[in-house]
Amino acid sequence: MWLAVCIGGLLLYFLWELLRSSGGDVSKPGRFFYTKKWMLRLLLLLNGYRKSDSGQKSSRKERGYGISIRDPLVLEVCQPLEDHTMAIDSTYFNGFAEDGTSLALRIARKHNREGEVWVMLDVPGIGYLQHPLHPDTGVYNMPDGAYRSGGCEFKVIEPMRSWRVVYNGLLRQGLHNDPQAEKTGRLVTVKLALRWECSGDPFNFDIDIDKSLLAEAVAKETWTRKFWQKLRGNHQTHYEQCGELMGTLEVEGYEARHLVLKSFRDHTFGVRNWEMFERYAIHFIWIEEVGVMAMVACLWMPGYITHLQAGYLMYSNGVTYPVTSVTLDLDTLTRDHTPPDRYSFTFCAAGEHYHVYSVATVTPEVYHYRSRGSRILERMCTYRVNGKTARGLAEFHYRNPSGPAIADREPVTLPLLREPVDLGVSKGQITLQFTDPVCQSSGVVGGKGAQLALLTQIQSQVGATVPKGFCLTLDAFELQLVEYPEIVESLEHIVESIRQEKLDVLQTLCSEAVELLASCKVCQPIETKLISQLQATFGDKYQHVRLAIRSSAAGEDGGESSSAGQMETFLGVVSHDNVLEAVRKCWSSAYTYQAVEYRRQHGQPVRTSVGVVVQEMVRSEVAGVIFTNDPRTGNSGRMVLDASFGLGEAVVSGKTTPDSFILQRYHDNSVEILERHLGNKTVEIAMADDGGVTEKQRAPAKECCLHDNQVVTLATLAIKIEDYFGSPRDIEWAMAGENIYLLQARPVTTSDQETDDDIIHEFDSPVMTPHDRVTIGNIGEMMPGCVTPLTGSVFGRAVDYATSVVGADFGGGNVSRFASKSTICNSGRLFINLTHVAQNYQKSLLYQKEALELNLVGAVLADHTQDMIDSSCQHRASFLTKLYNVARFFIVNNRKVKVADGWQERLKTYQVGRDCERSADLYDAICRQLPDYYQVWETSVHKSSKSGSYGGVVMGIIAGGKNDWSTENCSDLALLLSQCHNVYSADVPLALKDIAKCIVEKQLSEEFMNKTDKDSVAWMGSPQCPALLSEKYRSFLCRHGHRCVREAEFVEKSWRAEPEKLIRVIKALIRSEAFTDSQSPVPSLDSCMAQLQSSVSWLGRFLLRHWLVQKARDAVGNRELGKSIAVEAADRFKQAYWRLADMLFLEGRLPERELMFYLTHREIGELIQTRSARLVTKAVRRRRLQPVQSELEFPRISVGRPVPIERKSLEQRQATFTLKGMPVSRGCVQGTARVIRSLTEADQIQKGDILIVSYTDVGWTPYFPLIAGLVTELGGLVSHGAVVAREYGLPCVVNVPNATIHLLTGDMVRLDGTKGTVDRLES
Repeated sequence: MWLAVCIGGLLLYFLWELLRSSGGDVSKPGRFFYTKKWMLRLLLLLNGYRKSDSGQKSSRKERGYGISIRDPLVLEVCQPLEDHTMAIDSTYFNGFAEDGTSLALRIARKHNREGEVWVMLDVPGIGYLQHPLHPDTGVYNMPDGAYRSGGCEFKVIEPMRSWRVVYNGLLRQGLHNDPQAEKTGRLVTVKLALRWECSGDPFNFDIDIDKSLLAEAVAKETWTRKFWQKLRGNHQTHYEQCGELMGTLEVEGYEARHLVLKSFRDHTFGVRNWEMFERYAIHFIWIEEVGVMAMVACLWMPGYITHLQAGYLMYSNGVTYPVTSVTLDLDTLTRDHTPPDRYSFTFCAAGEHYHVYSVATVTPEVYHYRSRGSRILERMCTYRVNGKTARGLAEFHYRNPSGPAIADREPVTLPLLREPVDLGVSKGQITLQFTDPVCQSSGVVGGKGAQLALLTQIQSQVGATVPKGFCLTLDAFELQLVEYPEIVESLEHIVESIRQEKLDVLQTLCSEAVELLASCKVCQPIETKLISQLQATFGDKYQHVRLAIRSSAAGEDGGESSSAGQMETFLGVVSHDNVLEAVRKCWSSAYTYQAVEYRRQHGQPVRTSVGVVVQEMVRSEVAGVIFTNDPRTGNSGRMVLDASFGLGEAVVSGKTTPDSFILQRYHDNSVEILERHLGNKTVEIAMADDGGVTEKQRAPAKECCLHDNQVVTLATLAIKIEDYFGSPRDIEWAMAGENIYLLQARPVTTSDQETDDDIIHEFDSPVMTPHDRVTIGNIGEMMPGCVTPLTGSVFGRAVDYATSVVGADFGGGNVSRFASKSTICNSGRLFINLTHVAQNYQKSLLYQKEALELNLVGAVLADHTQDMIDSSCQHRASFLTKLYNVARFFIVNNRKVKVADGWQERLKTYQVGRDCERSADLYDAICRQLPDYYQVWETSVHKSSKSGSYGGVVMGIIAGGKNDWSTENCSDLALLLSQCHNVYSADVPLALKDIAKCIVEKQLSEEFMNKTDKDSVAWMGSPQCPALLSEKYRSFLCRHGHRCVREAEFVEKSWRAEPEKLIRVIKALIRSEAFTDSQSPVPSLDSCMAQLQSSVSWLGRFLLRHWLVQKARDAVGNRELGKSIAVEAADRFKQAYWRLADMLFLEGRLPERELMFYLTHREIGELIQTRSARLVTKAVRRRRLQPVQSELEFPRISVGRPVPIERKSLEQRQATFTLKGMPVSRGCVQGTARVIRSLTEADQIQKGDILIVSYTDVGWTPYFPLIAGLVTELGGLVSHGAVVAREYGLPCVVNVPNATIHLLTGDMVRLDGTKGTVDRLES
């Protein structure tokens, strides 16, 4: 018993010591600190194995230390606010550029439509700019489900990948930190339009924080039930991501600037009480030279966690590591009211120590809450980190209980107007009064009617009147159609003509439908209900009430397309007979040619239902429109008001020049008239005594129709209406005496218009360091020129993923989930980041920088040093690690090559979305099968990698182990690879020559040449075509029909889908008699060895002769086969996308099939789900601007971000000169140069020409029988043109800079494929 008592006492003592506080404001390690710490580390590790079910709504609760939501579709949306007074949903962006430009922007959503906004910019040559609210941050009447307030807006474009960041309004110049001092800085108009692109994966503090640091912080605290409840109850999910902000800054009075800023963004949601923090210090650091980005934080939260350190570091290759220690003493640093301008600290991450010296440049302050109980210093800084220049920002928080609190009366938050969700028994109703809640649904009464019903709900609150009225519902229109089947048939003819692309008859069909709808009598049930409603709404004298009858179509006056001016309005209508006639004409106006074309071109349903608004008219003295945002610029600080005498129809119809007022709107919603433009107002529209309206001619006005106080009253009213709706409004109003009437309040649809430059650069990828080497080589051969957005979002990412995965398998590199690192985009063109690829591959004994560069760009880049590559990534790898990576690579490579080979069998039956009949089903099927698309490119790159590996080994032996590879070395390697087995694409010209030869031998050449290309295709498959020829043609399409020029581009149809392309080549072969040429003899291996120019040791010759050359040749053949398999699999997806485009067209979601390819894969899904007119408009703009992008020229190798160059023609050339490149196929030939810049010019190629092109892919292969030699600006030893040229014994030199500029068609040239030279000879 005594033993049990002693053991129990010891356990109680141990528990007391375990939970006992160390005392003081900042907890310190207790006696059992290490026991608690290791217990917590174990708990956090176990917690990390739990998986949150992020696909379910309950997953939002599955978060805490060690566990978090992982699904980006759940994380990257406006979060539902928790049931807590301190609930918050906050998004933040900062950014810094080399020239010293810095910014910080934040929007936070809170309960009751309240929130917080930060806008701070420091711009060299302009100075510091801040939001007029600052140093306070509180905003009110925020919209629901959007990060938008105070002129600032953040919109997610693609979760975890890209956002749009916009500010458009007033900012105050100068620093204003004292909340009680008068704000004296000048207010200037500023427009900031940026796109944020990620450069790495998110760092989620719930699961990615260093476990030891977190365990250490919690282990210092007293463990009580209250402590653990507070730890769980005050939790907030917080993740950050590194990226880049790109766009334009326009400041009133200054030149517009293009900005490129390295950026951190964060998203925080949950419960955050700023006053819970005593102090904290957060440092955001960007080391310019090496592209390293780091965030280091120290937080002090009394009664919670009193000393928490956290952070992360991301290398330029996207690999992120948690911070493991920080030496910063928060208490000492922040003891004074403001931290010192200069201080230093050290942190550790990835085993590296970083010594940071911080220097403040500008320190703006902001406050939270009306009590101002939280004070934030958002300090722009410069740093020195381990001796390197860095830029960034340091954020400090101070608890500020002394305030002073804001003395002004708190603004009123208004309830947000929403359309009803539960419509109850709305189905089948013919009329609805504005006061009926169901009338607030645009799905019941159309857009215009719903807006009027919503305005009616708030008319007393805003101090204006909505003239009474009611709506004929959309169901009433459908009921009318039931009574008149001939109308239904007429509307079906319109839809069918569009589906069949018979647009030449569309106008006639629309006119017939309009005539039918206007002439058919309103059916009895509708007429009876309409008369009853007229009497109920306007009383017994309804026959004498002047009415406005307006169309209100489904989808009209929406947030993305207004349909303004497309529908009819009838004014001054008197008597129910005239009302019935006006109703019929309103119905018919939805099917006028211009209305149908508007819907067709915006992807909206052509067959639409139409409601009708019946409203009492106001005999107005003055009327007009007011925009709460400037409709031309989207400026939230500017309002535009137009007004004229009489009815507002004179203004909206453009029949008169109204008075126009530009108003400045301030952050407190006060307004000031900035500009007055007196209109002549020579036409006044008024109600006629006998019904209808009349136009009166007036003498040109000499004064405005409104007094200034009336203008201000209308502007104040408009702001209040905007607050109710939560978005900018285009409001039609009228005034009679002292009364203001509201006639419409539609959304402003032009508030955030992207510029052409925004569109051209919208998919640009970040480049992390100024010394990254970025090339169009290799990728520019497979996918030359600009890619469509669909191709970029699928093929571009698939190749980036494949390259990264193979790099990880080869050298243990990183594979980013979201950031494009190996394959990047600029101005619509794809590039390879050589530096990143090298970083991924370098942790292997097989890695050779020179071999990598030779394979990708056809040259060794002497100024791209290994030290440069190592400087921006964690590069330390032991010999054993590199050896292990070699062994692992061959194991993984063999497995994945087998997968690639397996695709050859799978493709015999493989289809994408075979049985789908609806666009939504086919899109879902493509989504489900897209992992196959990624896999086939990954395994293809794996199959290709052996070619590079063996080629590098062979080159190493030829060069005697030297890294400086000579022209002779390259020529020798080309010679050894001149006979490769199973070069799949080399069969293309042989098979086409065989077809041409067969046509000539059958004496059908004249008949064939005289047919059109389309007729020739039909003839090839007809019984009239000889069986042998038909079989050769079918065999070619079966074996090679999936290929074409720019074959990875989805919008480019394959030879099988568009065989006319092949017919043109066959005709060219017949015309030039190139089918008679025989293939050049290929030297034996012994002969090749004897011709080597390089000095190779006997051991090297033995290895080459008996093993390596054959392996290298086989690898080249396998590379070409692997690419063909990948392209064939990709062609199945191409066919599926074209079927999807056809479905979208037939469903009326797109006016043209081709437009689908100018949307990203994700946007196509959004279009199917929402039928977004905005996306259709964007696709049209992208297609229009693609020729502009295509005209841009880029250097073969860019240092840092790719910048277009101007391709200058040579004013005067020397009579003779020599161009040098990389020899890839031996031989010497003299002939006429044929410079071709596009395959559309290929018909100009003559037999015996020396072809001078920028690149070649398989689409050029059919023309190889015509040419005597080949010169390309891009390419390497195993590029497509080089491989096929060697198979045909064609002399070939690749990687000849600007060959298509220096040489002109008709030049006499000598091409030496042994020396790698191209000589222009005297004519």
